[in-house]
Amino acid sequence: MKKVRWGILGAGRIARQFAADIRFAPTAGLHAVGARQGPSAISFAREFGIPAAHASYEALLSDPDVDAIYVATPHSFHLEQSLAALRAGKAVLCEKPLTTSPDDCRALARAAHDQDTYLMEALWTAFLPSIQKAREWLDDGRIGELVQLRADFGFSAAFNPRDRLWNPALAGGALLDIGIYPIAFNRLMLGRGPDHISSILKMASTGVDEEVFTMFQTGDITSLLTCSFKCNLDNTGVLIGTRGRIVLPDFWRSTSAFLYEDGSLIESFDDQRRGNGFEFEIEAASRDILNGRKQSETVPLSLSLALQEDMADVISAGDAARAG
Repeated sequence: MKKVRWGILGAGRIARQFAADIRFAPTAGLHAVGARQGPSAISFAREFGIPAAHASYEALLSDPDVDAIYVATPHSFHLEQSLAALRAGKAVLCEKPLTTSPDDCRALARAAHDQDTYLMEALWTAFLPSIQKAREWLDDGRIGELVQLRADFGFSAAFNPRDRLWNPALAGGALLDIGIYPIAFNRLMLGRGPDHISSILKMASTGVDEEVFTMFQTGDITSLLTCSFKCNLDNTGVLIGTRGRIVLPDFWRSTSAFLYEDGSLIESFDDQRRGNGFEFEIEAASRDILNGRKQSETVPLSLSLALQEDMADVISAGDAARAG
């Protein structure tokens, strides 16, 4: 079986999850890793049995045996590094958020088009079987007419003004880092964006948002979305209809989905995954690349741009509320 030869750009925490899960993707193989420091790349390569370790990102992008690059760096670097990979002729799977603004997202999408090269945002949640099962139940009318959607994602993060979570120079803030998950869940379930947005932003002393409380109104459907660096939340996605509800614990990495009718559990789903969940997006992207596609059908660039616009609108609505 032909496989896409992947290279990982970055050797941090998220890169480790990709490297651990790629063995469960039949059409993907891990060929190389590149890091800013040679010892980091060498150590990473030894741990995961990767043939090539590069002491710079440039060397990784120049490797002729690499077909595709997974950009696994902080999101403030995504635009620059994804552009470099595209211009090197590599297919690109870039960690979410794809960029930090709608304008940057448009620029990156144009570059992929101009280079005639594959580009996808690594929104792994969209590829999880439990998420797809929830949408199937919803579309089949299993909970009646959808009335409310709720999703939250929060954890207690120690404040450190130099850390990427809190540092505005590194595009810090809860919304870009984890708030994209509830917003993406909303679009994945509803299939479109909101008609009206209201939000409340709570700001850290560094000037980045540490908590964001958002309400979307989409037709008659109300979505309540929360993200926080200040406290641990349930991290649950819930779809509430006129006849029942669908519950996805830890929806952003969900392994299971539960269907309730009149308060009683009537059906459940478990994905029986072998890895941590990245294998589903890795396999999907690899099949796209092998089949000559230039973007994903599940996470097209139009969705990535829509998410950027949603987040920008959330910030604008929150700024307006604070000013008013």
